[in-house]
Amino acid sequence: MNWTECQVHTTQEASEAVANLLIEQGSNGVVVEDASDRKNQQARESDEIGQPMTEHLPNEGVVLKAYFPADEVLAQRMESVRLRLDDLRHRSGWEVGSISISTAEVKEEDWAQAWKKYYKPVQVSPTLTIAPSWEDYQPKQGETVIELDPGMAFGTGTHPTTLLCLQALERIVHNHNKVIDIGTGSGILSIAAAKFGAASVYAYDNDAVAVRVANENMRINNVNNRVSIVESDLFSNTEEKADIVVANLLADIIIRMAPSVQTHLRPAGYLLVSGIIQNKKEDVREALEQEGFTVAEVLEMEDWVALLLKVS
Repeated sequence: MNWTECQVHTTQEASEAVANLLIEQGSNGVVVEDASDRKNQQARESDEIGQPMTEHLPNEGVVLKAYFPADEVLAQRMESVRLRLDDLRHRSGWEVGSISISTAEVKEEDWAQAWKKYYKPVQVSPTLTIAPSWEDYQPKQGETVIELDPGMAFGTGTHPTTLLCLQALERIVHNHNKVIDIGTGSGILSIAAAKFGAASVYAYDNDAVAVRVANENMRINNVNNRVSIVESDLFSNTEEKADIVVANLLADIIIRMAPSVQTHLRPAGYLLVSGIIQNKKEDVREALEQEGFTVAEVLEMEDWVALLLKVS
């Protein structure tokens, strides 16, 4: 089967919501090209691990490339995408960008492999590296390696929101901890928690594709015996309580889930939230403080914020 490429140039704030929208409309994959990755790379040392190519990245914002089957209902799909983008812009107030549709068809085998050349090992900390599952990466002594194939799910580990969570989890997860991962995506945070010593991890995502991809990544990393993955909208399908709850989501979703968190957190437990753009930081902080949490640490990278909180 051949595929038609649909491009949406949007903002960083709206990029995850737009990507979700494209998948909901039937895209069989979304490639994310983020201008911040270009700027970030230019600021790094030339010998740092995990420097991907950046020539293809936009100068501003985020370009999402979605791939739809080149079939008889393609025109209807594209009209639906336009209508959903207009609806998202109206409901959120975000500048979600413009849509352009390329007429060039992409052969399935070309699309399935082409994006992999841009995904290289990424050093998260001196002792943690994320490596693509298809690369023969040789770890250094004492180094933890997460092997990942993101497939069509979110979470390659290269976005600041994920990096902040990984760096925090490396410090706060201890042996025998129980961890809940809300919005697991590719499963990267659940894998990390298990490799850092968590006795059990419960991962949830409302996307069936993410659940499938995450399960495969657990198997690749040999942590499937300690990680349970369930399709669920936030906490709707669980009564578990954990020592650590991590949620790398959008600010508005974190605010929506705030009243439910304490029910699933053990005494003296940690709540780690990320995916928060700078101008939403105080909104998230206020919502969580109203639910009895105290901010223990604020972590920032580029325009993104993660909050580490404890029960007051």
